[in-house]
Amino acid sequence: MKLLDFGRMENGKITISEKIGEPLGLVDGSEVFSSMFRYEIEDRGTFEIVLSPFGPENYREIAYVTMEVRDQPGALAQAAGFLKSRNVDILNSETVSSIPNVIMVWEMLVDLSFFGDSLSLKKEFDEAKHSKDPALSLVDQLAVESSDLSTRYARGAVTGNQMVKVKALRKTEKKASLIKDGCFELPQAYTNFLGKTSAPIMLVGEPDSWILSIVFLNDDSRLVHMRVDLPDRPGAIYEIMNVLGEQSINVLAGYTNVLVYYEKMTCELVVDSRAAPSKSVEALGEVLKQRISGLGPQFALAEISPIKL
Repeated sequence: MKLLDFGRMENGKITISEKIGEPLGLVDGSEVFSSMFRYEIEDRGTFEIVLSPFGPENYREIAYVTMEVRDQPGALAQAAGFLKSRNVDILNSETVSSIPNVIMVWEMLVDLSFFGDSLSLKKEFDEAKHSKDPALSLVDQLAVESSDLSTRYARGAVTGNQMVKVKALRKTEKKASLIKDGCFELPQAYTNFLGKTSAPIMLVGEPDSWILSIVFLNDDSRLVHMRVDLPDRPGAIYEIMNVLGEQSINVLAGYTNVLVYYEKMTCELVVDSRAAPSKSVEALGEVLKQRISGLGPQFALAEISPIKL
């Protein structure tokens, strides 16, 4: 699940909150690598900075590994021992007892740099299981998937969309930057591309890949958080989005959650209201309450509040 935060770049520095930084390893004293992109579609565009504690050369040997083990003492030790004996470094990982007393799943991001490649790791596991290696008696399955995370550094975020022009302005800073006092200080080349040292930003963290995307918003952005109650039926979300579109409100992020199947759900959104006719959150809230409640008895604007930038 992605992590989301909003803030400002001030004097060329970006504060990385604990809720974003800790899961990504971007804390005080961390060395981070970065790259910068410019995205354009028709007459619109923005900049993005990609941060990670790993440079793209590291990502060439990083893979996703999933191990299925018995849910009993010693099983995880066997799984970790198999990786240790092959100099595989475990990075991010999550262990869940999916069926207590029966099966546990261990999902992880690993560095294969000191071992080889993902195909070789899978081959060695299969051979060990085929020979009934007692060191893996409690480990049933191993799956390996290449991460291909280096493309995020080299090509940006929308590599499959032909309508979007992507330009790598600074493919990778060869020298790592240091997180200090919870802040990332932009290299001078980045602020030169931006043409400014202060701007509102959106931070999107990807814990599975240890990547933080920092996207620059319009200087006059007016961000609002809102929660809408609506029925769980086809077309309900369309009706909410249509109301927002009529008010020239742009959605930046959101998620939906079903409360009662086929009856009730909620929709939480972060929107930019800078182009809306109503210039205050209070006035905007009144307009949206009226428009949304007019969609039917199960529709309601449950919450609306400004986001400080």
